[in-house]
Amino acid sequence: MDERSRRKILDILRVLDESDRPLGGTRIAQALALAGTEMSQRTIRYYLGHTDRQGLTAREGRRGRRLTAQGRQELENAYVVEKVGFMAARLDALTYGMRYRLRASKGEVVVNLSTLEASTVRAAAAVMGEVFAGGLSMGTSLLLAGPGSRVGRLTVGPDEYVVATICSVSVNGVLLSEGIPTTNRFGGLLQVAGGKPVRFTQIINYDGTTLDPLEIFIKGQMTAVLKAVRTGEGVVGASFREIPAPAAPLARRLSARMERAGLGGIILVGRPGQPLLEVPVSPGRVGLVVVGGLNPLAAVEEAGIPTRNRAMGTLMPFEDMGHYAQILGQVI
Repeated sequence: MDERSRRKILDILRVLDESDRPLGGTRIAQALALAGTEMSQRTIRYYLGHTDRQGLTAREGRRGRRLTAQGRQELENAYVVEKVGFMAARLDALTYGMRYRLRASKGEVVVNLSTLEASTVRAAAAVMGEVFAGGLSMGTSLLLAGPGSRVGRLTVGPDEYVVATICSVSVNGVLLSEGIPTTNRFGGLLQVAGGKPVRFTQIINYDGTTLDPLEIFIKGQMTAVLKAVRTGEGVVGASFREIPAPAAPLARRLSARMERAGLGGIILVGRPGQPLLEVPVSPGRVGLVVVGGLNPLAAVEEAGIPTRNRAMGTLMPFEDMGHYAQILGQVI
């Protein structure tokens, strides 16, 4: 298959991936047109024949096609060089899409989605509870969904549980709603000593990666979240942002309000133009250090329990989540 045809197939697969239900040729053509790509229904049907035979798509009767797990894998692996910077773009898009109202503590926030085997959920819940209680999570809220449940566009498998944790991108959304623009610098590993943040030991710029940095660090077994919780010494996930210097006082007030609302997130707010945890900051700007939303799942991996994590997984109403002690206490 030539390069032009392959790109058209990937365009079709992307449309199916972004849909929460099967689509026919007409709806696929409409979605492509909205994205600036013209493709006839006849051409779409022709390529769908190829993707069916390759196992990338599956027919759902008269409802249309859905993307298979193999198709999703193909979409993730294709043209990786072109995806560099994808995480930065997705971060900005989710920030803009948030509809959370801090005063009411309601509305959509950005969440990470993590999958566990059902047989491990009790042990995983105990570990996650330690991280939440130790203050190394994004806030105090999460969602735990069992087999057959639906979380965003994800349907939980028969032998699985899905955990939704608040993503650090939610901090950006709250700040933006209060008129504070945020520049995303990097995600990294933050050394903790005596229970206090000391320095970043590893960093990955958002505009130079196709994966979320903390996902990489978790699978690379580079975190020590459990050790940090239990001894005050360890390495945890965190990220670094910058905001305009005049916004620093408001950011500090918002940080306190987010803590009270159960959203949490901001560890440190720096001083104008001054380095923060040894990280240089641009003139006229202030550094922010934000805790990693996947830290509870990093600790689960450290405990020898396999996880599958998708940072910035979806937008979810904050009111659909609950306090970690209540949610996790139901399975421990």
